Amino acid sequence: MDSGASMHFTGQRSDLVDAFKLAQPLMIQTANSVSQVEEAGTVFITHTVLPHNGKTIKKTTRLQPIYYLNGLNTCLLSMGEFLNDEQLIFGDNHQLTFLRKKLPVLTCQPHVVGLTTFWLNSTIESVMSLSAKTGMVYAADYSIWHQWMGHPGDDILRKLPDIVKGAPKLITIPLAKKPCEACAKRKMPSCSFPPSSSCATKPFQIVHLNLKDMIKRSFNGYHYLLTVLDDFTSHAWSFNLKEKSDMIDCAWQFIAYVKNQHNALIGTWLFDGGTEFLNDAFKNMLHDNGILSETSVPYMHQQNGCAE
Repeated sequence: MDSGASMHFTGQRSDLVDAFKLAQPLMIQTANSVSQVEEAGTVFITHTVLPHNGKTIKKTTRLQPIYYLNGLNTCLLSMGEFLNDEQLIFGDNHQLTFLRKKLPVLTCQPHVVGLTTFWLNSTIESVMSLSAKTGMVYAADYSIWHQWMGHPGDDILRKLPDIVKGAPKLITIPLAKKPCEACAKRKMPSCSFPPSSSCATKPFQIVHLNLKDMIKRSFNGYHYLLTVLDDFTSHAWSFNLKEKSDMIDCAWQFIAYVKNQHNALIGTWLFDGGTEFLNDAFKNMLHDNGILSETSVPYMHQQNGCAE
């Protein structure tokens, strides 16, 4: 335990369970030189918590982020990082105890009685040993809860224990974490498409069709989203699909829905040049129902802008 260290460090890359490259290397000032840190990850430790009053507790704790510093011969824990994590420290020259929300989470003792260098007596868990403890270790894992709750922001996850019954009480928000692919793609801005100069004059005269991949496959196995939009009313329908081939059955059902519920016929379907719309099965379905088709120019999404 080091009160002067700015981050947690390990000298063994094998200690990291899920190592990842940093977006930008960090320059770290050591006692003798300046070292470059390029990787970080998570370390799981099994240790004993020794409250001043109460029963001894043996627990497994996840520490993140831990930075890999080549050449370091020990695992260095930053007291400042624990304080930034809103932990409290109390103790004396015999023992230091770290508290989070009034609960003891770490206990450090001097390696030799009388010295002020404190050590955390712990065992670093390997990936194999973690497999038997997955339910316990990942109960409050940030990345898993971030996905389960639909990729919310960190502020929402901090409030999760207060608003969701059964949510873990201690979800640690890591200061350095892997970029979330779904969140990054969701935040990419795009320019608005210009309005079309040609519009339908009655419902279902022109219908826009678009099939889109979901960024992540849903827990129910859906991987595609079929969007149908009426050009005249701007009313839209969406259908979740597990496979692209399911689009044909979904289109047949939509045609039947328009006939039975709206007493109308679809005049023209507009869609992009995706292979799911240009196969023989889809073309035969359009011919059988007397529906005209128009395709947009490749990479010109504004031509099918309503559905996009």
